[in-house]
Amino acid sequence: MLWFSLLIGSILAIAGIATYYLAPRVGPNPIFGVRIGYAFASREIWDATNRIGGILIAFIGIGMAMLGMLLQLLNIAPRDGMTILTVVMLAMLLGGTGGLFFYARRLAQGTPMARELAPVRFRWIYIVPALVTFALLVALAAYWYPTLPERMAVHFNIAEQPDGWQARGEFLVTYLGLAALFILLNLAAVFIATREPLIAFGRWGKTWRLDPARGLLFTSLAFALANLILLAVLWNVVWFNTQGVHAFSYWLILWLIVPLIALIVGLFFALARREG
Repeated sequence: MLWFSLLIGSILAIAGIATYYLAPRVGPNPIFGVRIGYAFASREIWDATNRIGGILIAFIGIGMAMLGMLLQLLNIAPRDGMTILTVVMLAMLLGGTGGLFFYARRLAQGTPMARELAPVRFRWIYIVPALVTFALLVALAAYWYPTLPERMAVHFNIAEQPDGWQARGEFLVTYLGLAALFILLNLAAVFIATREPLIAFGRWGKTWRLDPARGLLFTSLAFALANLILLAVLWNVVWFNTQGVHAFSYWLILWLIVPLIALIVGLFFALARREG
């Protein structure tokens, strides 16, 4: 529990510091930084949003680490502590995302880009990729559920040995809840884009532009990829709890980051258009 909070807290703190210092220097892009559509309205808004976002992410990381130490001092059971840490982390990340959304939106209102873009008409293709992969994740979770032990290993240390356990129902509800959050964010983006299309706008520097309609498709495909990663991790957890060994090393997920980023970059250029 303590190592989990320190690890997640450190990752978030480093990510926040990197966002604060590097994102304004890198400039608008679809890979790194706070990529809320409103932040792409101008370079000034991109810089301001990423500086605030970097500070917020770093503070969330520090808060996670401090919460883990507090739970350890209070002798909270690891199972209960993991649940508390997960719920608090999701709540802080969701609240932080909402705060950044309204901050960037306030800055972007009245900009030339906000006046230029027309509202997007709803199309199912904007949500189908994420919905299909989420449905697959739910179906496989339901299929595997009867085979799982009542108390299952759900967290593993750096040596890939179990150091955290949860009831199977509690774990699956939490896990599927994270995937459902992606769907809610996708639906919210589509709903808002029918009124304020800037939320789905994107850029890469001054040359490449991702218009809102294609931006929504890009977002849904990105959430679909995230669901597939969750599916792979779930499969590994299930395999360990039913077979006693990992289906694959968790380090493989880290090695997959590079091709996944390359795939996202390829999707961006496939959907974006070059200005001028």
